[in-house]
Amino acid sequence: MENVRFASGKPLETDAVKAVIAAAQEKLGTTGRLVVRASGTEPLIRVMVEADDEKLVSSVVKEISSAVKKAAA
Repeated sequence: MENVRFASGKPLETDAVKAVIAAAQEKLGTTGRLVVRASGTEPLIRVMVEADDEKLVSSVVKEISSAVKKAAA
């Protein structure tokens, strides 16, 4: 799990972030699960990934977090 802080806007609504999330879901397939959501109380995007392969989890979290950071900049 990783929390990505942002200053303003709605980074989850950008096409770039949506594309990265869709690609991540394909990578995980049926072997894992992915939840990406905005916090209801803070300016944070929560990226939560579960799978049996730790490298895959780390890679997916890093890709999504990077895309959110770029969209929020």
